[in-house]
Amino acid sequence: MPLQSIDVSAHAFATRKPAETAVRIGRFAAPPTRMLLSTDGLTTTLLEAWTGAPARIGGADHRRLPAAAAPAGTAALLGAGPEEQLIVRRSVLTGRDGAELSRNVVVARPALDAGADRCLTDTDAPIGAALQASGTAHRRTVLDAGVRDWDGAPAAYKTYLLWHDRRPLAAVTETFNPAVVPAALGAELLAAGGSR
Repeated sequence: MPLQSIDVSAHAFATRKPAETAVRIGRFAAPPTRMLLSTDGLTTTLLEAWTGAPARIGGADHRRLPAAAAPAGTAALLGAGPEEQLIVRRSVLTGRDGAELSRNVVVARPALDAGADRCLTDTDAPIGAALQASGTAHRRTVLDAGVRDWDGAPAAYKTYLLWHDRRPLAAVTETFNPAVVPAALGAELLAAGGSR
């Protein structure tokens, strides 16, 4: 899968107030899209239910770099000092037929949990499923959702934090293939002055 299609520097990790995020999610016309964006559960499981087929990692890579060089906003979200080493992971989740389901960027603090470190650097497994299988339970908080570009087409995305106890472990942003997850906004909302 073309990991070069995931430009890490193009993703600013933003935090919105929960009410604002809820409004942004509510603008999507398709109820399943709204459900996918608002849930704090495993995205891979939801995409598998949506497509009726297993999902897998079609391609992934990761690197370690100082927090100061990580994608915009992630060091602050994670509470990382500028020299702390973070993992930046890019991945493409695909369906049974090899079609892309999502493009993902994860920025994490590996020092918080050795088991999580192994999951974050395993390029063969989706992170949520790997964390769950390792017995490392982590809760999620949805921070942002909206529309961003997918090869020239509007695509739904969501950004969330994975927590380790009371500390943020990873910031995750997932952009969903609009051929699978409809990104259309409700026409009445756009006519009333709504925006992406």
